[in-house]
This record gives sequence, structure tokens and C-alpha cells, in this order.
Amino acid sequence: MRTILLIIVSGLIFTGLENENRTLPLLSSQALDLHAAKPPVKKNPTQEQISEFMRTKLDSSKEVLEGLVVEDFELIQKGTQKMIEMSNATEWQLVEGPVFAQQSAEFRNAAKDVLAFAKKKNIDGASLSYLHLTMTCIACHKQIKKSAVVMQEAFTPEHVLVTLKSEK
Repeated sequence: MRTILLIIVSGLIFTGLENENRTLPLLSSQALDLHAAKPPVKKNPTQEQISEFMRTKLDSSKEVLEGLVVEDFELIQKGTQKMIEMSNATEWQLVEGPVFAQQSAEFRNAAKDVLAFAKKKNIDGASLSYLHLTMTCIACHKQIKKSAVVMQEAFTPEHVLVTLKSEK
């Protein structure tokens, strides 16, 4: 049961959360073709700050996953605590409104559940809570992309997020 759950969670992380700049390993010739076909997109400083913040959150999530796989409860707690702290940061509040406030609350509650199970050294409870936590991330990212398309189809989601953040 635990192995299947960790495989599912790993798959979600590698397919759902790393879409931004990461892909499956390619042969070197394939990688060169991809880089030649796509010129690098230049981000403004606010986009860079948001990307860096979200990358740090993803790194904390990976830390939790590693802790779950090796049953290192201190590592689980460390990564989860970092995500809870980040969810209270100003950079987290990219979009205002009840939908995003609800998603943030769900994220924090799921993270607190992971933390509570890790403190009790309950690997199954922590694993299931982590799966829920991961699903809240995916749901929020889908909603942000959907909102960006609705708001302005001419802009990328990152541009709209930067615009929304700049208007605060």
C-alpha cells in the first residue's frame, strides 16, 4: 500500500508540478533540437521572484516526499513546516478572491495534517495527507491558468499573475 501510494505521489509531482521548465530526460540530440526551436522567454523581475518562490515551495515538497520514502519524520516535518510558513508569506497571495483564499486554506490544512502525522510517526497518515497536499497544489495551479485565460487570452498566465500582483 505504502509503495503504491509513493509511486502515485511521485508521478504527480514529476508530471503535474514540474511542467514549467523541466521535461523527461532526452537524448542529447533531442535536447539540442528543443533548445534550438524555442528561444528563451525573458521574465521580468516580478515573474522571476514568483518563479523562485514557487521553486522553493516545490523543493520543500520534494523534501517531504524524500522523508516519506525513507521514513525520516524530521525531514517530513522540516519540509512541511517550510511550506506552511511560505503559505503565509506575501508572495503566496498572487490572486485575491474567495476561490484562492479557500485553496490556500486547504493547502495549509493539508500541510498541518502532514505535520501532525509526522509528529506521531504515522507514515501512512502522513503519506495520504501529502497526497491531498499535492492535489491542492495542482488544483490551484489549474485555477490560476484557467483564470489567466479567461482574463486575457493574449497574455501568458505568468504575465497575468504579475499584473494581478502589481495591482495590489
